[in-house]
Formats: sequence, C-alpha cells, structure tokens
Amino acid sequence: MLDRTQQPQINEFKNFKMARATTYTLDNGIKLYLLNQGEEEVVRIDWMIRAGSCYQSQKLTAHFANSLIKEGCRTLNSAEIAEQLDFYGSWLHLTNSHQYAYVTLYALNRHLPTILALAEEMIFHATLPEKEFATLKEILRKKMEIDQTKVDYLSNRQFKEIIYGADHLYGKNAKIEDIDKLDLAQIRQFYQTHYNTRNTQIFVAGKITPEVEKTLLAAFNKIEATGEPLEGYVSQEPQPAQEKRFFIEKADSVQSSVIIGKPMVNRKHPDHTKLNVLNTVLGGYFGSRLMTNIREEKGYTYGINSYLVTYPEFGHFKISSQTGNEFTQPLIEEVFHEIEKLRTELIPQEELDMVKMYLLGEHLRTMDSGLNLVDLLISLVGHKQSYDYYDKMAEEIKETTSEELLELAQKYLDPSSFFVVVAGAKSK
Repeated sequence: MLDRTQQPQINEFKNFKMARATTYTLDNGIKLYLLNQGEEEVVRIDWMIRAGSCYQSQKLTAHFANSLIKEGCRTLNSAEIAEQLDFYGSWLHLTNSHQYAYVTLYALNRHLPTILALAEEMIFHATLPEKEFATLKEILRKKMEIDQTKVDYLSNRQFKEIIYGADHLYGKNAKIEDIDKLDLAQIRQFYQTHYNTRNTQIFVAGKITPEVEKTLLAAFNKIEATGEPLEGYVSQEPQPAQEKRFFIEKADSVQSSVIIGKPMVNRKHPDHTKLNVLNTVLGGYFGSRLMTNIREEKGYTYGINSYLVTYPEFGHFKISSQTGNEFTQPLIEEVFHEIEKLRTELIPQEELDMVKMYLLGEHLRTMDSGLNLVDLLISLVGHKQSYDYYDKMAEEIKETTSEELLELAQKYLDPSSFFVVVAGAKSK
C-alpha cells in the first residue's frame, strides 16, 4: 500500500536511450517505421509526405491538397469517409509544414485491415471534389478575416517576414486575396505530383504485436508504386530586414502583442542544446525570469514566453507576450534588462539546477508512451538526424555550466541584434 504520509524519494535522473523503431523499405518506395511501445490495443499511424508549402507555386496550394484528401476518394464521398472513421473508432488529423504534409490516424488494432484500406484510398486516390473545395475556401476566408482582427496574428506574420524575408519559404504569408487566386486544377496537379509512394514515409506506434505487424506490412506492401522521389530540402538564404523596430497599428485594440527575436542556430548546431537551457532560464517555463519579473512582480502581462524555433536548415529565437497598450514600452525594457543580466552575471547554481531538472523531466515526459515517442522519431527523420541526438541531449543538459551559459549569452544575445515587433494601439 502507498503510504501518503511519506514524501516520495527523489531519484537522480538516469540516462536512457530512445527506443529504436524497426525499419522497412518497401518495394513501392515507402519507408516504414514500426515503434512497438504501448499496452492498449491501439496504434497511431503517421504518413509524412514530401508535399509541404515549399513545393507550391501558388500560396495555399499545399494546404488545400492536404485538406481535401478527406473530402472524397474513388469509392467514398466526404460524408461516407467521416462515417466510416467514426464507426470504426478512428480519429484523423491533417497538417502541413514547409517541407512535408502529414496525415495522422489513430485506429483500434481490431479494425486495422478496414481502416488501412480506407486510408490508402483517401491518401493515394483522393478526388479533391469541387463542391468541398468551395466550402473549404469559404471556411478559410472567414477564419482569416477573424484572424486579422487579432494583434498576435498580425505581429507573428510580420515577425516571420522580417526574420526571413517576405519572399522566403519560411517568411511568406498567405492573404485573403490568395484564396481567390486558387485553381482546383493546379491543386489536383500538385496532389498528383507529390502524393505518391516514392515521397511517403509511414510511422506506426503503439501495441504492435506480430499479428499487427503482419497486417501492416501486408497493407502497405500492396500499395502500387507511384511517382518520382524528391530528394533533399528546398532551401533559400534568409533576407532579414535592415530596420529593427516595427509597429502595426490596430487602433481599436485594448492590448498590444509584442515579439522580440532574431535569427538563431538550428538544432543541428553544437550550441543548440545548451542554448535551450539558456532559453529556459530566460522564458522557457513558468518559473522563468521573464515570468517572474514581468508577470508576477510587475503585473504587465498574464504570460510571457521565449522559444527556440528550428527548421531543417534555419532557426530563430522569439520572445512573445501581450500587454496593455500603456505597458508596451516598459515590458520591452524589462525584457532587455533580463537579457542584459544573462550577459553580465552568472546564473546561480540553485536556479540552474532547477532548470536542468525541469528540462530533464520534460525530456522524460515526451518519451512516456509510444504515441508520444513517435513525434520525436518523426522529428529526427524530418531533420535527417540519428537517434544519438536525443540520447546525448540529457547528458548535455546535465553537463551545462553557468560559465558556458554566460559565454553563450554574450555570443548570441547582443541587444542590437534583436528585432522588435509591436501590434496594437498607440499608447497615449
């Protein structure tokens, strides 16, 4: 019996290796990763297809190609697809990134043969029907109209443009008028070019018994080989803005959105893990310096956070918050005050130990089940990294010193290198 009068023992974090997936390269070109990590009779299946927005010639083409695959195929219409997914207890999620399109499906093991057949039809034999295309356009139009009233939406769009350039694949922003330029024939051509077995990798995680593995291999092996593989990444050099401060006026707004950031190394850089420790101290968790100072002590905001954002070849650092219009400038000043402290003072050992334990705990949390672990595997494959990346991360965090973080802050957090974007009403 658990004695709740006794405090649980605190144990030191022990390194462990990320579970390895069983990997197959099928005759049709599909690369399949099986991660047997789970106790429940359910699996998560992710199709990662090289059909991201960087391959489109017209904005929103990749988005609509991905969104429309659930709206009709050779044998079923959109209502019948939804009914089948619901009847068999499955859940479908569609997303896009710059390089890839993703189809995520949760399914019960006992219904796998039926669900896999449905998924094959839906992904590789979609009809992209015109009626549903018109409906999705109107839904997106309404969403964008609403988004344009939000200061955080406006500031984030501007920040992407100034960090990478308005014509860069990571800086391009779709506008309402781009919806009107869409051509269904062009979207169908994009789908035909990119949604094929040669550009597809599949990840399956959960309780994969020998029988389930046999079912998966039989289903994926029988898919007809199609298409030509696309190799490497679409890449172009960022063109950051020359000006450092930007203001987007939203006269009727009672709050301002503030983003402070700069280009930064990506996760392949040797400094990235220890920069993440530095970022966490500054604004990466609820007990961070920015939260303590600006939220708890000054009361300028309900929340302020900092992030290291990485893409396959680039990355950036971002601090974001919302505050009353009258507190915009004081908030910005306090952010740079905390940055300067990191550049001039050693982080106390007690604070650093707390941050390390938080990061190691988060590291454990992301690996607590196969359904979560597959996200890490997809990220490794998408960034073309080996398992060693996560194996070594915990050790790097544990070994980080205050002296190293001071040096990194001086190297990367020069105040003159930061961009500041504010969207809101002018303070009176």
